[in-house]
Amino acid sequence: MERMHKLWKLKIIYLRLAPDAVTKERIRLLSMQLNEMYKEMKAERSKIARWEEEQEFSILGVIELFSTDIQGYAEQAILKTSNASFYSKEVNHLRQLNIFNVDYFTEWYFNSLEIYPQTQKYVEQLDHLRLLLIDHLEK
Repeated sequence: MERMHKLWKLKIIYLRLAPDAVTKERIRLLSMQLNEMYKEMKAERSKIARWEEEQEFSILGVIELFSTDIQGYAEQAILKTSNASFYSKEVNHLRQLNIFNVDYFTEWYFNSLEIYPQTQKYVEQLDHLRLLLIDHLEK
């Protein structure tokens, strides 16, 4: 019941905000959710790290790199006002930051969906944040 009350409060807040502020709030909330999800996948990260010891590549390294960049752009989007030339560079970089363009990651991801469900959800939310940032910055 308390959760429903919080959701209604959020809806009321959204109705009062301008569209840009609503998007920034969605970015902020999604970024916070990703931080919580990252903490919750500690056991899976340990399991992946043990698996990586025998590999020539790092799945966790790829996730960390993409997460750091995308979360950094999220923080900038929340704090900044408009600067079209700067945003153009950000959008281009965000378009290139598609984690699914990394072949070995994509192969691992689709072969490990049942083994690492929390990691799968984290990566999907991270990509959702990336796409939301692109949409926000293009407006």
